[in-house]
Amino acid sequence: MISIEEAQRIVATKTAPKITKESIEERIAKVDFLAHETTTICIITMCNSFKFIGHSTPASSENFDASVGERYAYDNAFKQIWTHEAYLLVDELSRLPFRR
Repeated sequence: MISIEEAQRIVATKTAPKITKESIEERIAKVDFLAHETTTICIITMCNSFKFIGHSTPASSENFDASVGERYAYDNAFKQIWTHEAYLLVDELSRLPFRR
């Protein structure tokens, strides 16, 4: 199996329409964090006002670090956006005349 770095290098050479981290970031309007004890919740609001919610909680409260909690909660929410963005791109591409 190839490394994630090698996979990223291969994908970077592809020219067909694709979803990228940067294209998703351009569509984010706002990021908010909420904390409850050792649980961190991230709410990513997209430009169209749709929201994605991520969370993180350490296995032990002794391991809690607010900045780490925010990073993991953000990543958890961000990963959900990929599937939605991919669906929208495939739907858009399927409507193009050359795809039918």
